[in-house]
Amino acid sequence: MKNPFSAKPVNPDTTPENRHLPRAHAFGKPTSHVGPFLGAALQNFSLIAPLLFVAAVVLCVMAANQTAIFITAVTRDIKSTEANKIAPLLDKKPLTAADYKSAASIMAKNNAAVVIAVNTNSSALLVSIKEPALLPEFMYALATLQSFRQGVAWDARELCLAKCEGGMAATAEISGYTQGISFDGLSTQ
Repeated sequence: MKNPFSAKPVNPDTTPENRHLPRAHAFGKPTSHVGPFLGAALQNFSLIAPLLFVAAVVLCVMAANQTAIFITAVTRDIKSTEANKIAPLLDKKPLTAADYKSAASIMAKNNAAVVIAVNTNSSALLVSIKEPALLPEFMYALATLQSFRQGVAWDARELCLAKCEGGMAATAEISGYTQGISFDGLSTQ
């Protein structure tokens, strides 16, 4: 050995008597600490771990899909709410008693074979025929009702086409209304 008072420390692996020996690892062989771990891991290996991993991946995909569906639904709801805020309102106004009387007189002049009258509370027209052979005239009267006045729409409250009340062959109770678009309900947020 060298002098203990020398400046350079002595490495026991480089001494002439120890050079022929292989270097030792801290745990013995370099792989000796990995071997028991791998052996135990392979000995306890089962198919449950891969199946759990696959199940976790499938559940993650399903969760992502449901999240996307939820986000789409919320977005659609928000857009619908905003669209309703800016949508105009449709005002439906019924015809007046004077409008019904005017329509009844005009329709009676143009359709002599059909009985046209105003109902008891002046809120609808009563169109009827006594004979089934007059059905084409009845249908023509209903069709020409649309031409009474521009902007008026008609709804049939009641329609009977065989053995109707009062011994009639066909009857119809028709109400009219006008429509307008209103922007009063719009919010300006």
